[in-house]
Amino acid sequence: MAKTSFLGPRLKRLRKDKRMTQVDLAAQLGISASYLNLIEHDRRDLTVPLLLKLSQILKVDPLIFADRQDAQLLAEMKETLHDPLFAEEVIPDASISNIASEFPEIGALIVRLYKAYKISQNDLQYLSERLSQDSLLADSSFRLRTLVTSILSLTEIMHDNLDLKEKQRQEFLNIVLKDSVALTDTVNEMIGFVGGDHLNETEQVGSPSEAVTDFIQEKNNYFPEIEKAAEELCLKIGQTPSPDLTDLKRYLTTQFGVNVEYAAKDNPSSEVTLFDETQKRLTLSRALPSPSVKFHLALLIAQLGYKDLFNTLVSGSALASEAAKNKGLDALANYFAGACLFPYDIFYKAAEDFRYDIELMQQQFDASFEQICHRLTTLQKPEKSGIPLHLIRTDVAGNISKRFSASGLRIPRYGSACPRWVVHASLLTPGAICTQISEMPDGTRYFSIAKTITKPSMGFSQPKRHYSISIGCEINQATRLVYADGISINAPRIIMPIGITCRLCDRDNCTHRTAPPPAQPNRSQNNRRNISPGIGDW
Repeated sequence: MAKTSFLGPRLKRLRKDKRMTQVDLAAQLGISASYLNLIEHDRRDLTVPLLLKLSQILKVDPLIFADRQDAQLLAEMKETLHDPLFAEEVIPDASISNIASEFPEIGALIVRLYKAYKISQNDLQYLSERLSQDSLLADSSFRLRTLVTSILSLTEIMHDNLDLKEKQRQEFLNIVLKDSVALTDTVNEMIGFVGGDHLNETEQVGSPSEAVTDFIQEKNNYFPEIEKAAEELCLKIGQTPSPDLTDLKRYLTTQFGVNVEYAAKDNPSSEVTLFDETQKRLTLSRALPSPSVKFHLALLIAQLGYKDLFNTLVSGSALASEAAKNKGLDALANYFAGACLFPYDIFYKAAEDFRYDIELMQQQFDASFEQICHRLTTLQKPEKSGIPLHLIRTDVAGNISKRFSASGLRIPRYGSACPRWVVHASLLTPGAICTQISEMPDGTRYFSIAKTITKPSMGFSQPKRHYSISIGCEINQATRLVYADGISINAPRIIMPIGITCRLCDRDNCTHRTAPPPAQPNRSQNNRRNISPGIGDW
């Protein structure tokens, strides 16, 4: 199993930052300088006792040696440098790994520059589509000529006919005024289009959603401050293991004066929830199932009672734009709701006792499949952590709307994931849990499950939304999942060869390929070719 370790280079950077030589550090660790040199070059493992000694000597948190952030940077750099933009300049993965480990600041700048490029590329594509398909410019040009002709004609009439009656002159003036206003609007519309006012409202640092996803990934989807606040709320409400519907309603009423009601039967709501801040009234759609109702009540409690906590967490983050900060606040409120309904210690025990049987946990906590999956990814308390999981949610078109990875699985930031992933296959068997052992091109294997979910319909005019949710872990953690029972993990009969996304996957002869593979040095050439264009032949 090929993996990239960053412990050695990170140790080397920390040692140099402290202005220590290998000899000095080795002496304090009680090992030889040559052995320390091997560790720094990832040729010897960094044992737990040595790690603890290092954290004391270098005065750093032991968690700084966790490789998640560097692995994330490496994944983003590979996705960046395997873009078709660099097809003629093949950069070996080993070189990319060296940059990520030795010069992470430069690597981060490369990724940031690529994000800006992708945003500009998307805006250019948007403009091209508008120019080729949208009639805005053609319509505006026609209106512009028409209005200018009208204004010119009327003013010429008034100029050349001084004996016009006052009433008729006033009518002409009104028409000129009306056309002038329309002309101004048309010109502003055209200037706005050319100037980019209609472009996607994204900043050069990426979209707000991407920024929040990075923020959550950086925190490993674990916020101890929110966990503590949610635990205190449960104690205040006085319910174990978690507050029920009645408790949450009562708390909203007594603490915030909020009245909770359902939409009238003869006037159903077209929204899932509506909160009237003036009237202090929360209206819930009757289409919402019980788990969703509880979640929305806990969510409103979070929004009304814990704004200061969320603002503190967001203000100390890299969320730069106002839109990203607002999305970050929403994400933290959602996290709080999950922590409130599924208290950490009780939920962790249930997960371990049930061996992560999601359906059994749904029954215990009266929760949805998606809610349980989300909460499972947050079990990252250092002294009581669950399985490092990844989570992906896609719609029927393959668009990734939620992504998080603690397992090490690289989830593409741009475009759809590999069509061989189980998250796509589950759409063929709605409602059933699908399992998959997959193998990346580097040999890393993962065990994943996936299931479809359906969001409720608000009426015929708002059809149901269908998604597929997948969670999974590295293969060496699979035996902790009930879903792996009966499967030979060490010698599986069926392994699905997968990639990240087509343009990052160099597997040959893949019939699912939708984009050419990344350029590789000395790619073998043969005299045979596929005569069916577009079917695994690039």
